[in-house]
Amino acid sequence: MSELTPVALKWLADHHGVITTARLKAHGVGRKTRLRLVDTGVLRAEHKSVFVIASSPASLEQRCAALCAAHPSGFVTGPTAGSLLGLRRMPTASAIHFSIRHGARVPPAKGVRFRQTTSLRPNDRRECGDGITVASWARLAFDLAADLRAIDHLSVLHQMLKDEHVTAEALVAIGRRLAHPTRRGTSTFVHNLGHLGGAPLESHPEVLLADALRRRNIPVEAQARLAKLPDGRTVRIDLAVPAVRWGVELDIHPEHLTLDGDARDARRNRQAHMVGWQIEPVTVLDMADVEHLADELATLYHLRRRAVDGPQTGVS
Repeated sequence: MSELTPVALKWLADHHGVITTARLKAHGVGRKTRLRLVDTGVLRAEHKSVFVIASSPASLEQRCAALCAAHPSGFVTGPTAGSLLGLRRMPTASAIHFSIRHGARVPPAKGVRFRQTTSLRPNDRRECGDGITVASWARLAFDLAADLRAIDHLSVLHQMLKDEHVTAEALVAIGRRLAHPTRRGTSTFVHNLGHLGGAPLESHPEVLLADALRRRNIPVEAQARLAKLPDGRTVRIDLAVPAVRWGVELDIHPEHLTLDGDARDARRNRQAHMVGWQIEPVTVLDMADVEHLADELATLYHLRRRAVDGPQTGVS
């Protein structure tokens, strides 16, 4: 260990314990020393010209950093990148998804799924500063369409938009560039791009319920703002049809489950009623059967429409 220079040790600490032959040389560790460090078990060869310091704990990040060092023109993508970046609805998978240019000759790597692509541009990748290169947010949004159920992919798009990782314009642009009938994920991406209207939904349960209501021709909007309530608060309704002042509040997060939270929710509903809004609260248990819940809410919505528009209005 003492044969590793301070600057090499600093690099290893900042890059998940991964270093290349070229970086070792640049940091004052020559060939003979490197071979001796491998022989004594201080370093182990992970890929050609890529080493990992044995004292560093194994992790997904370390495996990804080693792959990026071995294939510097590629990038981590798909569920692997989504997991690294904290996206929801990522499937559990042991294989690392890694994009490389189509036709590139790379040796097989255990636990790695190489995804070859004919469309690979510099702005498709983003360096994280720790030796890991991931797909750009827009590229990842497209790539994930091949890996996720349609509803889960839609949820991820909402998360990316809400957290301001990507813009709707960037999603449209990547779709125009990559969408092709023979490319996996294209139909899912294009479909979901057309169902993103309005403000981004804040949670996966909201995405599920909004989708179920819209399939019943209820034109709910996300995060519709109410006028000031009589108690001075201005609140947003999770899902709403402002034209008839009808909305749904998903009281499912932990803060809603306390006595104080329950009291605040009840007060909010009473206050909203005072300014003409009908709010339907939804609980965690309600979400156990989203289709049944959506049927109930659809009935309540149509009753509200008839009450507001008058008895001559047809149900749509």
